[in-house]
Amino acid sequence: MKPAAHANPRRSARTTKRIPVNVTIKIQGKEQVLTVNTVDISRDGFRVQTSLPLERGQPVYATPRAPNAPSGYCRVVWIGDGEAGLEVLN
Repeated sequence: MKPAAHANPRRSARTTKRIPVNVTIKIQGKEQVLTVNTVDISRDGFRVQTSLPLERGQPVYATPRAPNAPSGYCRVVWIGDGEAGLEVLN
């Protein structure tokens, strides 16, 4: 018997791109703007390298620092191994 085929769980394809992005987050109740670098991007979000104290579900605002950089309102969807996944909401 063949194992069941699994559909790709991703909603959109990823493209490897290292792009600097400013992110605005609240740390201890204060808004801070910090720079992170993308690892890859897709139509629905992007993965960044970061050691920021992010939490799942946390709102983040991304501002581009380079052409074709992701921007807008986002939320943190996962965190791990010095990286975080951000979903673009707008």
